[in-house]
This record gives sequence, C-alpha cells and structure tokens, in this order.
Amino acid sequence: RMYMREMGTVELLTREGEIDIAKRIEDGINQVQCSVAEYPEAITYLLDQYDRVEAGEVRLSDLITGFVDPNAEEDLAPTATNIGSELPAEELNKDDDDEDEEEEDDSDSDDDNSIDPELARQKFEALRVQHEKARQQIKIHGRDHPNTNAEIQQLSEVFKEFRLVPKQFDHLVNNMREMMDRVRQQERYIMKLCVEQSKMPKKNFITLFTGNETSDSWFTAAVAMNKPWSEKLQDVAEEVERSLQRLRQIEEETGLTIEQVKDINRRMSIGEAK
Repeated sequence: RMYMREMGTVELLTREGEIDIAKRIEDGINQVQCSVAEYPEAITYLLDQYDRVEAGEVRLSDLITGFVDPNAEEDLAPTATNIGSELPAEELNKDDDDEDEEEEDDSDSDDDNSIDPELARQKFEALRVQHEKARQQIKIHGRDHPNTNAEIQQLSEVFKEFRLVPKQFDHLVNNMREMMDRVRQQERYIMKLCVEQSKMPKKNFITLFTGNETSDSWFTAAVAMNKPWSEKLQDVAEEVERSLQRLRQIEEETGLTIEQVKDINRRMSIGEAK
C-alpha cells in the first residue's frame, strides 16, 4: 500500500525513480522495525509465533514473507504494510480479511515453498539467541549501559533481516502505538489536574515533570514551592499518584522507561514518514 501510494504521486516514473521510491520506503520500514526491536516483548511475541509454526499450529507463511540478505542489493518491491496509511484501522483490517479470503483458494504448499524452512529455523534461532543476550544485559546492567545498548543494536540488525507479513508487522507496530496512547492519556490527565484544576503555570509543570514522569519528586517539589497554586496541588495529590502508578505499570509491562517508550515511538513515526 505504501509503495502503490508513493507510485501514484508521480507521473511516468523512470526505472531509477521506481527504485529510489522503493528504497526509501524500505528504509522507512527498516527504521520502524529496528525501533520495534528495542521493545523486548515485541521479539518475544514473534518468537512465540514461530514456536506455533514449529508446533504445526500455523503456517510459516502466516508469519513471514522471507528474509533480506544484508549483503545483497536491495529488492525493488518493499514489504507490504499498512504503516503510513491514512485509512482507519478497521478499513485496513477489512482489506486484509478480504485478501485472506481471496488467497484461501491458493494451495498451502505454494505459500510456503518460497521460504526455506531450514533457513527460517536458523534465522529464528539466531534471533532467539540475540534476544536472550539483550534480555540478560538489561537484567544485569539496565537499559542505559553501553553493553546493553550494543546487544540491543545487534538485535535490531538481526531482526532487520526478517520480512514479516503485513498483519504481523502491523501487530507489533500497533502494540507500541497503543502503549504510547496509554502514556499520553495519563500524562494529559496529570497535566489537567495540575495546570487546569490547580492553576499551576504550564511552564513550571513541563519543567518539573519532563524526565521525571514516574517519580513523586517533581510533585513534592511543586508543592514545596509555596506558590498560590501549591496548596491546590495537595487537593489532587491522590489522583496524581494514581496516574503516576499507571505510568509505572507501563514501565513494568514493557521493560522500558517512559522516556524510552516515547523515543521508540518518535523514531517509528520518522520511519513511517519516509
């Protein structure tokens, strides 16, 4: 969809123009995919899906379309995906369902013959090993340690060779979007309590809150400032604490700090815009 949308914006493209557009879209997909790889549960989900393939519960072609050779020239046609689409999610899903129904008439063997199962086994094993290395470094050193960053970067490089079917790719992307929506919901509510209800100046709120999203310290500091609005903040203290606890819960679920969730989503958005 991204490829055809881009192709439709330019008249009479040359072969070089087609290649340029395809490479730009592929670069965007790679950036989104590398960003998603930094979310530990995304790779866990993918590995769980492959375990279902090995158990005979789903077909390999329901999970991946193949692999990209990092040493080979880039293919012209990029991976199909809904990222960047302006259509509502329900319409995109409807399109996918329609396509699935049309493809049901094709033989299962035709779908899987283009993917070497032994190569897939090797690739998924390499992904599993690198994923475990990254998880161990996170557990030992935390997310910000150089060793952890190196292992996560290597995980992104391994994951970049995978080409997922659109539904699986979009599932991973949408999970991160939903996580970001939950973060925004709580942050907006906290700002409403402090700025709108308690009349705390927005500038003060942003200065204290940014980078301290799950800590009580910024709120304590705001109350201690003894400003006219400081006393009003005490009236909303319990509600603010509940929202902070929900943000902490997101950090526990994702294994990421709120700042890291935002950074991953920012880079995903940049990739989608390419």
